Amino acid sequence: MQTPPLRHRKQSPMPRQNTRGHTRTDASGPVVAVCHGHRCAGLRRLHGTADHADRIREAVKATPGAVLITSPCLGRCEMASLAAVARRDGPSGRVGPTVWLSGLEDECRAEALTAWIASGGPQRLHQPDHGLPRSLGAAVSGYGPPPAITGHGR
Repeated sequence: MQTPPLRHRKQSPMPRQNTRGHTRTDASGPVVAVCHGHRCAGLRRLHGTADHADRIREAVKATPGAVLITSPCLGRCEMASLAAVARRDGPSGRVGPTVWLSGLEDECRAEALTAWIASGGPQRLHQPDHGLPRSLGAAVSGYGPPPAITGHGR
């Protein structure tokens, strides 16, 4: 018994999707934890840099693979306005250690952090300060373990 020949259907082309502004989930990128506690937010308002939280958010949004973590308080109020930055490997999902940056109510530091994130942040998983702009050198307050990142609903 012979099988009938295959008939080829004419397939319609796949519709194109606009991916502008979308982040690939497998892309590697920086993980940025920003403190939105009362003290950090107050220091940013006092120094006229309150809008930098929005600028960081926009930089993360525009950076492939970047992840933003906002916290009501990171618990280190003595360090002034604070953020922690790490590198995430997209394919494996692993996150490296963090570099803690303080004094981000300062205009120059806030701008430098935003620019660093927009350029991809740290490029090495286990060196969170790799590529750190010179203007953020004095902002380094220490290093810590990777932040825990879980998906929605986990």
